Amino acid sequence: MSMYIRHISSRTTNLISFIALLIFLPLFLLVIQQTVTLLSRATGKPAAITVNVTIQLEPIKTDFYHAFAQGGEESTDMLAPLMSDIRALNPKYIRIDHIYDHYGVVSRDGSGLRFDWTKLDSVITTILSTGATPVLSLSYMPSAIAKDGSIINPPNDWNEWAAVVQATIEHFSGKPNRNLRGVYYEVWNEPDLEQFGKWGLSGEKNYLTLYRYAAIGANAAAAVNPFYLGGPATTGMYTRWITSLVESKLRLDFFSWHSYLPDPERFAQDQRNVIKALLPYPTYTLKPKLITEFGFTGAKSAAYGTSYAAAHTAAVVRQLQSGGPTYLFTFELKDGPNENENAGWGLIAHESQGMRKKPRYYVYSFLDQMAGKRLLLTGEGSWVTGYASTQNNVIRVLLVNFDQRGSHSETVPVTLTGIRPGTYSIKQTFLLGKTTTSTVSTDTSSLAFTVIMSPQSVVIHEITAVAL
Repeated sequence: MSMYIRHISSRTTNLISFIALLIFLPLFLLVIQQTVTLLSRATGKPAAITVNVTIQLEPIKTDFYHAFAQGGEESTDMLAPLMSDIRALNPKYIRIDHIYDHYGVVSRDGSGLRFDWTKLDSVITTILSTGATPVLSLSYMPSAIAKDGSIINPPNDWNEWAAVVQATIEHFSGKPNRNLRGVYYEVWNEPDLEQFGKWGLSGEKNYLTLYRYAAIGANAAAAVNPFYLGGPATTGMYTRWITSLVESKLRLDFFSWHSYLPDPERFAQDQRNVIKALLPYPTYTLKPKLITEFGFTGAKSAAYGTSYAAAHTAAVVRQLQSGGPTYLFTFELKDGPNENENAGWGLIAHESQGMRKKPRYYVYSFLDQMAGKRLLLTGEGSWVTGYASTQNNVIRVLLVNFDQRGSHSETVPVTLTGIRPGTYSIKQTFLLGKTTTSTVSTDTSSLAFTVIMSPQSVVIHEITAVAL
């Protein structure tokens, strides 16, 4: 009897163990997976920077990131209250969208079209007053010509869309009118996005048709200065949209897309991918490429008001220093009204919120200090990246510690090779932080120092020989 009971108990125990295994095995595997993920993040590659001062490369580009976009937060001249602050950014180009639906440009007069440029002209005058050239996103469909009056629909008559584009270019680039040179006209804004029409590459809402009639209008524009027409201004760098435009054989002066990517290396990957996609069409590989909006997320985020956004910008500029786009447009210059905790995309808070300049506002002039010939820099890590330059006998090394999770700190060794023995002054300046100066001597051809980098920090070291 006792043997029988032990046999039953053993079977019961085995059954319970088997059921428990079935229940807890998935949870156990999940814990292991999360642990591996955390360990892989924690064991990324630390930086050990080496700069060879004898190897000079191409000049550092300091103009391509001085481009900015303003979204249609309000149907007013949003930039006018901030003109002096924007001018201080030294903008080369400023892009705006909503030019037709926000500013009352197009209406119908009997059976024809009537154009009133008054409100839009005011915005363009403000942009010009900052020292920038405007980039006009040809958006959205004027309700006077759109199906059902919807600004995200095709027009009732495609020839009227061509006429609108022609009139726009003749007004701003026309020699008898605003007489502007070098204006970029971008066909639509984020056409693949639902809220802007969900256009595709076929069907009734075919972006290629939208573009074709825009090109017809552009080519019909008379007495105009040189200008650029392009697109597709999609929410990402989609090679199928790029190659479809190329294969349409329409006028195509530049390519454009938006990039909201938390990983700075993805920006460089996109540049490589677009060139790869264009290799079968070699005459297009040298066309200007514009990232006409960029950030770390397309959603509004309080992080846009912190050092996270500034470090992300610096890390992206580092990735695009060599082989990057013609222009990289930061989105956006100014928050819309009533943004909670200044959580909009802007570099500057709305006037109703005190026009506070956020950390990202200051990164552009900080990066400008790196002007000069680029030096060979190696030893970047998973978080800390950088580039180096030389100008007027001053060596500069920029490092940025960007961590998507926002917690990584690192002590980074920096070594300069190929220098002359002697005494050197090292000036260390952190973005929106302190500046310190130290003196180091070496009797060899190398000079070494370390820098402690907190999360989301950006620093420039200036190394200068001290005359004794």
